[in-house]
Amino acid sequence: MTAVKWLLSGLIDLLYPPICISCEERMAGEEVICEYCLSGLEPTNLGNWVENITNHDHLDYAYSGWYFDEIFQQMVHEMKYQESRMVAEIFGHKLGTLLRNELSTLSIDSVIPVPLHSARLRERGFNQSALLGRALSEVISIACSEDILFRKRNTVSQTKLGADERKQNMSSAFFAKDIGDYTRFLLIDDILTTGSTLSACAEALKSEGAQFVGAVTAGTPLPTKSTIKDIQNAEA
Repeated sequence: MTAVKWLLSGLIDLLYPPICISCEERMAGEEVICEYCLSGLEPTNLGNWVENITNHDHLDYAYSGWYFDEIFQQMVHEMKYQESRMVAEIFGHKLGTLLRNELSTLSIDSVIPVPLHSARLRERGFNQSALLGRALSEVISIACSEDILFRKRNTVSQTKLGADERKQNMSSAFFAKDIGDYTRFLLIDDILTTGSTLSACAEALKSEGAQFVGAVTAGTPLPTKSTIKDIQNAEA
């Protein structure tokens, strides 16, 4: 049977070769996205940039892996709307590799994905943040907990909202329970824009006794020149 499966797999690849979602070239041994395009993702190199996030009231730490460019956008679209779990695993594993040394100094008890509302989860069928969290946790050897933080309101999309509207939209949208002896958490999500969602999650965790809540996202939009200057001044 193994030989038959191998032949069938080879035949499928021959008739329907895997195509990169970015450059649309045929891939050899890769999945979803080719190594050339993957290496083209632009790392932020921002380090801990929590102080430069618009809404960071309850966050102690924040790191974003890459800037939201065309390649990143294609990967996120594939992850969210084409249900490509492989993209989430790629992001999560690469984030873990990028952050392994830095995170090892933070004494994190648990990785927590930003939760979807139950109605949205039923509609989508999976939570991309949970997929990211599981992959990240494998690399950094810290448990991923999906039964501590919950979303109690099915909030409207943040896409067309301003910073203040996003903060209001996420106010009291989450609750936490049963944190046990854990006091230090690392939230994970796909994209960080104003920080409203992550800060609201951190607030819920701290209301239950968390002492430290950091956040990691796969990406963030390209900053303005003034933002870059602020970050450089903060690092000086």
